[in-house]
Amino acid sequence: MLFSNETNAATSQYEDIVPDGNGSGGAQHVSDAMKKAVVINCTVNIVLALASIIGNTLVLHSVWKTPTLRSPSMFLLCGLALSDLAVGAVVQLLFIANDLITLYPPQSGRPIRLPLFLNIYNTLGFSLCGISLCTVAAISVDRLIAIQKSLQYPSIVTIPRVRRLLVAIWTICIILASTQLWHQQSLIILMGTVICVCLSISTISHVKIYKTVRHHRNAIQIQLQAVGRNSGTANSMSGLKKSAFNAFIVYLVLIICYCPYLVVYVTSSFISINDFLARSIASTIVFTNSTLNPFLYCWRLREMREVVLHTCRKLVCWK
Repeated sequence: MLFSNETNAATSQYEDIVPDGNGSGGAQHVSDAMKKAVVINCTVNIVLALASIIGNTLVLHSVWKTPTLRSPSMFLLCGLALSDLAVGAVVQLLFIANDLITLYPPQSGRPIRLPLFLNIYNTLGFSLCGISLCTVAAISVDRLIAIQKSLQYPSIVTIPRVRRLLVAIWTICIILASTQLWHQQSLIILMGTVICVCLSISTISHVKIYKTVRHHRNAIQIQLQAVGRNSGTANSMSGLKKSAFNAFIVYLVLIICYCPYLVVYVTSSFISINDFLARSIASTIVFTNSTLNPFLYCWRLREMREVVLHTCRKLVCWK
């Protein structure tokens, strides 16, 4: 999101894109255009951050107040909602401050760089990125277990185990992100490994889910032809298929939102370009994932949608 090597690049890029007053009119025009673009991007981030805070807070409140929603799979969604809430409430605000400080430095013409501010910003950005990826991978594995071992699922996946898993994910990702405080190269290697592992786990899980569902569908069709009526197995599999598809949508939206940043990052690593604005916009697309997730939950989960709408009505009537 938003990552520390971007900070160093922004410092040198700033000197190229923002003239000291002695440059040509064309350079000043480019600088003004970039400033306007960054200001617009920051404004968009303010709107996205507010939507993320409200949406994810409503999701967490709905699960907290509704006992029927407190299942292991829903707790995993709450873990993702909590990381998205932290993105909107903290990381996006630090991102806005970082961009504005870069483009609007003091009169000396050099941007302000506060080590403590940057360390907090980078550590939170890296850790929450890792937490989101790991949680989505955990959700994918959870749905795979539910479909492949539906009878043993309640004993395998329990709320206490999910809680311990989420605590472990948060702890490990924060520790890994903290390595940027003393060794930047190690951080890049570690985070690259985490990204590859999480995406591989999610992709393999969804491929296996698809194959398992297809196999069960064929078996159920044979059963229906023999029995001549619908069965509880067919209804149960239909619910599992729907939950697996919901998990796939969350995974797919995450991939779509993260891809632009990865493209910009890889491109700038091999080609020497001024990528400050491109990274800024790509980071905004990453942040959009935190805003979209609550809407996905409400769209795909009827009970959560009803609780969220009821909470919103109560808030409106109370006002």
